[in-house]
Amino acid sequence: MSVEHHEPVKVTFEPEGRAVSVLPGTALIEAAVRAGIVIETPCGGAGSCGKCRVEISRGAPPAGEADRRHLSSDEIARGVRLACQTRVTGEMFVSVPVAARLFEHRILTNGQGRDVPLHPTVSKRHLTLTPPGLEDQRADEDRLLAALEEKKVHPGLEVLREMPRILREKQFDVTVAVAEGRVVALEAGDTTARNYGMAFDIGTTTVVGFLIDLTTGRELAVAARTNPQIPLGDDVVSRIHRACEPGGLQELQHKIMGGLNEIIADCCRQAGVASEHLYEATVVGNTTMSHLFLGINPEFIAQAPYVAAVRRAVNVQGRDLGLQIHPHGIVHVLPNVAGFVGSDTVGVVLAAGMHEATGRALAIDIGTNGELVIGNRDRLLACSTAAGPAFEGARIRFGMRAADGAIDKVLIDFDIQCNVIGNVPPRGLCGTALIDLVAELLRVGCIESTGRLLPPDELPSSMPEAIKRRVREGEKGVEFLLIPREETQIGADIVLTQRDIRELQLAKGAIAAGAAILMKEFGVKAEDLDHILLAGAFGNFIRRSMAKRIGLLPQIPSEKILYIGNAAGAGARMALLSRKCKMEANQIGERTQYLELAGRADFQDEFTSAMMFPES
Repeated sequence: MSVEHHEPVKVTFEPEGRAVSVLPGTALIEAAVRAGIVIETPCGGAGSCGKCRVEISRGAPPAGEADRRHLSSDEIARGVRLACQTRVTGEMFVSVPVAARLFEHRILTNGQGRDVPLHPTVSKRHLTLTPPGLEDQRADEDRLLAALEEKKVHPGLEVLREMPRILREKQFDVTVAVAEGRVVALEAGDTTARNYGMAFDIGTTTVVGFLIDLTTGRELAVAARTNPQIPLGDDVVSRIHRACEPGGLQELQHKIMGGLNEIIADCCRQAGVASEHLYEATVVGNTTMSHLFLGINPEFIAQAPYVAAVRRAVNVQGRDLGLQIHPHGIVHVLPNVAGFVGSDTVGVVLAAGMHEATGRALAIDIGTNGELVIGNRDRLLACSTAAGPAFEGARIRFGMRAADGAIDKVLIDFDIQCNVIGNVPPRGLCGTALIDLVAELLRVGCIESTGRLLPPDELPSSMPEAIKRRVREGEKGVEFLLIPREETQIGADIVLTQRDIRELQLAKGAIAAGAAILMKEFGVKAEDLDHILLAGAFGNFIRRSMAKRIGLLPQIPSEKILYIGNAAGAGARMALLSRKCKMEANQIGERTQYLELAGRADFQDEFTSAMMFPES
């Protein structure tokens, strides 16, 4: 039997000039990651979004089916290919344009929580023990436990192994860290002032970590990262599929653990804290992210009837996961509600105090999967809607995340006014700008309530001339010119297309239909709500008037629509600070009734209705 030997080939990425050697057959997008260049893959590398366009000046392979579907004949002739579908066949020179790169985007770290009494799970006690002698030959463990005066506390084997040395290091002057009936740490001397924890919000797109002083309750540092799993899939479904591939689950867990450990290191540097003095971490995330964090396969979340492997809260030791806190420290993952409503939603309810309120509130976390909760202290109902990735910029021709170069606000006066993140030339528009632009075009009569973008010859005479000049026939129908190419980073006109509007209608229709079903099931109308609570990064940046104009949010007074920021992260912090909040989170998980919209006959009717834009 003969064995083929393949020599590595060199791939050079421009304009950086970074070169990597890979085996023939390696996906070009993987070669880019090795070179430290992360390319946008909103479809998770399925070849369906067309966002990962690169130009291969030397060594371009023949175009594949996905290339021919998304690229023009001129682009293919020029060497443009989809990086996720292209395999390295020989030496290549590849140019990665700005529009295809994944940049660190604006991450919301602040959130509104409630003041809670400080009562952390981990407590530290300073003990001065009487050394043993011929008259007192008690074992070290007996001596320690007698001084603690807690009968139900026991050290684990790891602490027992370290105990003789530590006790004698400072002549039996020690500090004991205790949590949930066990000794987490035994330290020489008085270290009671060094008692810290981390709270994490693991989102599909972003990860945020907070370092908290468990003695004072103060937040000492915060750090955030783009979720490092993104190159393996932009949404939960693509990551579930990746987890089912050989080695995929381990790779996904390794990625997220690496990102969390970077956040820990960053926070510890900011606060001047040693990571071995982090004794607890609390974690929230959607159900898939929680499973991947724990290394549990989420395969059946994506298959009807969409069942999670784990719903209750989970406690493990940091070392069992590779999380770089104290090796015996506790990692507490808050409970999920259902397959598509996770502990991040539990964190939102906890932070907002919905489970204790007498009024009626609707909380919405708007994203690729929109999670909604309605209720009060008497009843909590939740649902999840597959809004799609339009709010994250995917499937929008010039859509992007909220990074430098993204247009994030749009107003129409006599002409277009835009705000660009980073105060740099634009390279696309993010979800908030998409909402603004469509809302404004509805207002001036450029878009009908059906979502049709009117052609130039049907525009109302009252429309400002500067706006009329922006409406034109494009390659694929009517389009609206937002920014001309000479003013952009990408050397192309940034336009809004009819397809972009349809994608927004699908996304906002799903959220609005979910809200309508929840309100109907709860027995209230929009005017009966005391508040709408907008959670998460996207919800914090949208403008209420624009969201109501397109029908994303119910038509209630704007003063009743409140921004609560990263409430999921606030809930994780509260659980870290208070054992009572952990208990409340468990109760929220138990009490919240989940509505599966896919099984409801009325959801399609609500969705079809919500696709329409409200009449002026």
